[in-house]
Amino acid sequence: MSIFQLIGVGVAAAFLYSLCPRRIKWVFLLIISLAWYAYSGIKALPFLFVTAFSTWFAAKQISSISVKSKERIRSEGLTGQARKEYKNAVRNQQRHWLLAALLLNFGLLALLKYTPPLFALMDRPIDLLLPLGISFYTFQSTGYLLDVYNAKIQPEQNPLRYLLFVSFFPQLIQGPIARYDQLASQLNEPHEFDMAQFEKGLLLILFGFFKKRVIADRAAPFVSAVFADASSQGGLVIVLAVLLYSLQQYCDFSGGIDIVTGIAEMMGIRLTPNFRRPYFAVSLGDFWRRWHISLGSWMRDYVFYPFALCAPVARLSKALKTKHPGLARTLPAALGNILVFLLVGIWHGAQMNYVLWGLYNGLILAVSALLEPQYKSFQTGHASLAASPGFHVFRVLRTFLIVNIGWFFDRSEHALDAFILFKRTLTVSVPVNSDLLLSLGLSARDTHILLFSAVLLLIISLLEERGVPVRERVLGLHIVPRWCLLFLFILFVVATFTGLNPENSGFMYAVF
Repeated sequence: MSIFQLIGVGVAAAFLYSLCPRRIKWVFLLIISLAWYAYSGIKALPFLFVTAFSTWFAAKQISSISVKSKERIRSEGLTGQARKEYKNAVRNQQRHWLLAALLLNFGLLALLKYTPPLFALMDRPIDLLLPLGISFYTFQSTGYLLDVYNAKIQPEQNPLRYLLFVSFFPQLIQGPIARYDQLASQLNEPHEFDMAQFEKGLLLILFGFFKKRVIADRAAPFVSAVFADASSQGGLVIVLAVLLYSLQQYCDFSGGIDIVTGIAEMMGIRLTPNFRRPYFAVSLGDFWRRWHISLGSWMRDYVFYPFALCAPVARLSKALKTKHPGLARTLPAALGNILVFLLVGIWHGAQMNYVLWGLYNGLILAVSALLEPQYKSFQTGHASLAASPGFHVFRVLRTFLIVNIGWFFDRSEHALDAFILFKRTLTVSVPVNSDLLLSLGLSARDTHILLFSAVLLLIISLLEERGVPVRERVLGLHIVPRWCLLFLFILFVVATFTGLNPENSGFMYAVF
């Protein structure tokens, strides 16, 4: 699904949504979502239905068991040990439904996503269908199921309304991973047309298109050329490729999120924020609280906390408490971070470079958790230094360096290539000139456009980081300066995205 198709369908759907009668607005959203997904690949539609129906049915069973158990306890007056034993038996029944649904859905995800690369390692290539956005709707559906299991929300009684929650077309392609209590009520509410909200959404779509098409797609050929030939590059060429990959990945992913968020906003629906200027982060932990926020919160709630608070980890922490109280407090978080980022690495792919990338991030976060008491002590003892602008800039640059080292593993085709590229960055000097850049897919025009666009993006991001609502300020201008500014920006975007390879118009994370 290309960016042009997404925007075209999204704007048309938002316009038609505004014309629908109030009672059937949610029905229209369901029809357009399923039609859009079927158009992107009708063979993938049954997998979406399996995930939606299995999690909806399992959640219904879990809730039904809970209701019946409360009625029995009340009617039979169970108390004491009998009440405790009965509640344990009930919880076991619920757990069986939960595990069955989780195994079905994550098993299906693993089968489709990881079987081909594993067979490729054995020189036995196999081709399996990988449904569009399968990771995102699997995580979203299982998050709903876990929330019902933990009695945080009530289950949806209408399977079609639940199907809309799972398949809502803007966020289906690459997130954000929505929570049921945040999104479902908005989808069912008949939003009225709001011109100001419509304009605000359109502006966000335009900005997302600028990030994706003008920046990310322009950087992509150079990045691909350098990383595809690890043993021939060196020095500043590799550094430039890694920096451009940082820019490409951020603008591709966050640009896509801006587009889908803008489409939803035009209909009066607010999606979960997924990016918050991650390259201004002051630590690796802060970076991951700003990057792919919905995945991070999903991992925190359904993996990190359950693991850190589980009985084995609690016993280990208790055993260390007497002799190593500081370690006992920080070890659960350290181990939890390693587990979470190992899983995030595997989520990116079964290849070893993704596993190493996940472990790289997890180990750094684990060490940070273990050293947190010492760091807090340093901040207390050097309060003026810790609060200085210079130290803040140092922390931002340090985090940026740590993140970019990790991108060596994330972008390389193989784990060995990452080490080769990193070594050649430090040991091999390759002079950078316009002829070399052109041979790697970066013309002088492309270089100038990327430089100007990156500076423009940096200025806008700095303003937002300082709390300036840029979109609101632009839309709040008088009609003449507002449309002059928008016209210039649209003219720049149209003039600069032409000539790019249309094959790059898809989204990097659409197949995750």
